[in-house]
Amino acid sequence: MRSPEQLDTIRRLNDAARSNPGTASIANVTLGFQSLPDADRFAALAAIVGFSRFDGDNDPYGEHDFGAVYRLATGGWTQERPKDEKTIAETVFWKVDYYDNTLASALVV
Repeated sequence: MRSPEQLDTIRRLNDAARSNPGTASIANVTLGFQSLPDADRFAALAAIVGFSRFDGDNDPYGEHDFGAVYRLATGGWTQERPKDEKTIAETVFWKVDYYDNTLASALVV
């Protein structure tokens, strides 16, 4: 079990990594994400960087380490999962993990 101080540190680090990809962290993306058209990739990244819709369903441990953004059939991107599945054209999941400086093993915060 993490202390409130550890949880706060983890949340702050995750928020910094997500809001400054490649600056406050090393950002890796999948081939699937790379294959999106430029406009969609930039829009999805903007939605991830600005992600703020954390709740008990998508952030049960309060660490801000995982989420999803959605491309609507109309072309726009949103952080909120639409109630009507038919309106979702694409889902992009994102995840923040910590590694030691050699990137060889997980780092315990």
